[in-house]
Amino acid sequence: MFPATFYSFAVRYPNFMFEKLLFKKKFSDMGEGLRRTKTALSHFAPFLRPRKRGLFLALVLLLLETGTSLAQPWPLALILDYVIGAEPGTSTLPVSVSGQVLLVGIVALLVVISTASRAVTAFRRYLLSKLGQETVFDMRDALYRKVHDLGLDYHGARRTGDTITRVTSDVKEVRSLLVDSVVEVGSSFLILIGMLAVMLWMSPSLTVLALVTVPFLFLAVRRYRQALIERMRVVRAKEGAIASVIQETVTGIRAVKIFARENDEIDRFRKESRDSLSASVDSSLIEAKFSVLLGIVGGVGTALVVYFGTRQVLAGNLSVGGLTVFVSYLGLFLSPLWALSRQVNQIGKSLVSGERIIDLLTAEPTVKDSPDARPAPVLEGRVAFEDVHFSYDDEAGEVLRGMYFEVEAGSRLALVGVSGAGKTTVTSLLARLYDPQGGRVLVDGEDVKRYTVKSLRDAITFVPQEPMLFRATVAENIAYGKPGASMEEIEDAARLAGADEFIREMPEGYETLLSERGESLSGGQRQRVSIARAMLRDTPVLILDEPQAGLDAEAADAVEENWRILTAGRTTFVIAHELRLVKDVDKILVLEDGRVAEEGTHDELVSSGGLYARLYALQEGGRDPVL
Repeated sequence: MFPATFYSFAVRYPNFMFEKLLFKKKFSDMGEGLRRTKTALSHFAPFLRPRKRGLFLALVLLLLETGTSLAQPWPLALILDYVIGAEPGTSTLPVSVSGQVLLVGIVALLVVISTASRAVTAFRRYLLSKLGQETVFDMRDALYRKVHDLGLDYHGARRTGDTITRVTSDVKEVRSLLVDSVVEVGSSFLILIGMLAVMLWMSPSLTVLALVTVPFLFLAVRRYRQALIERMRVVRAKEGAIASVIQETVTGIRAVKIFARENDEIDRFRKESRDSLSASVDSSLIEAKFSVLLGIVGGVGTALVVYFGTRQVLAGNLSVGGLTVFVSYLGLFLSPLWALSRQVNQIGKSLVSGERIIDLLTAEPTVKDSPDARPAPVLEGRVAFEDVHFSYDDEAGEVLRGMYFEVEAGSRLALVGVSGAGKTTVTSLLARLYDPQGGRVLVDGEDVKRYTVKSLRDAITFVPQEPMLFRATVAENIAYGKPGASMEEIEDAARLAGADEFIREMPEGYETLLSERGESLSGGQRQRVSIARAMLRDTPVLILDEPQAGLDAEAADAVEENWRILTAGRTTFVIAHELRLVKDVDKILVLEDGRVAEEGTHDELVSSGGLYARLYALQEGGRDPVL
């Protein structure tokens, strides 16, 4: 409420001095600013609603703080007028009290007012800090949930570091908007009203002089605000770019070192960091100029009041204590005006972060539960694709072009084809990582869209070509797909995957803490832990993407023996680079140009002399086609 009200007034005030056409344009700009502020506050209101009582208490404390601020100059005025007796006609109280007793009483009153003011301010700041941190917690929780709700299409189109920045540092800026800025604007507004009322009561003429500087403050706000917002947009974008560079480099540190690209990555980081530095320095320079201008305007206003106020004291129209109180109030009056001016700029900066957060909060996942979706029952695993069309990007063209095939429950299916034929895309659509633009994907005769996304994915296990391990114990990594699994189940799965022996040789066995992404293990060991995870999960549908990738010959033979146990009774999709591994599957689909070009068993396809036979012959002859 307060930011919009003040912003409207601050922008509108100086525009009356300009020509009509220019006024209309700037009025339109002001309206746009109001709409941005209201939109941001409406999106963030749910995060403040649970804290209504705390915010109400903060408002009460704000009123008390305003009262103590108004009372602070009066003890000094009483001492000047009634103890020192600076104005002989006005130094006598209605009751007879000795000067010493009066002085002690006023000093005691000064201590009470000062203590009360500090105590109220300290408690208000603590309360607002607590409310702000709780708001940040809820907002980050909502953003993190949204990150998980959004699909791979959203994350693939954005830099990871930028998303991280929105969840971390942008939230802090919005906290400033929701709690600090709103309360400071409210505090400044209340103090302004109180000060203005008392100043008008004390001396209307001096009050008018004090108000002469106000239009110049609003002109300063109008001049610097938009420039500051534009620079902050650049700063926030560059901070996201910096986070992305760091994330990409750390994630790919192995490739960086293998190709000796450390200096190139440092240069890339320095470029993004230098751009951020330049924008931040420009922003600080704008704020510094603004602060100097506020000081000049405030100094001129104070000088006018002191000059004409002193003349009134000399003329006997105002006491020394009265002038002291008035000058003190003028300082207190200008201080919230400056605070309001600064907060208009701060709100503008926070809105930049707010808009970035709103963009994430309001993003709609392309894959989500339909209104009539239901939890999937215990699935048998029959899978069918009916005239499925899919493209990752409209401009890139279709990856799948009317794909048809059927897989019986419990059968093993191999997907074969050159790179880009759509092998991985098929399995991604089955797990609803994406939805097709046309056609249907069926499981047990039902469109997968009729099932809730979570229940469908709970029925599918995926073993990726590049294992994803976490900074957790070996046991926790194996049990990632089945929380609550017993240690006996974990060890059985590891034995079936050929991982038990090397795990037991580790310093703490199954309780050994792995490094991030499992970098403390070899590539083959990571793959076997990933396969053990799949064996433990026990789902009706299994997807294996190069299940023997990264394994040495001995480990590959061990996995080849045990993967038949893993796939028994499960509908299994195998994406295989080495065609010798798919000789024993029930059916092979050969994909070409987004369609099923051939299907059959290994022997049938080899004897047919088609694409599969050519690919197999190339591998057997020592030439490895790109699959």
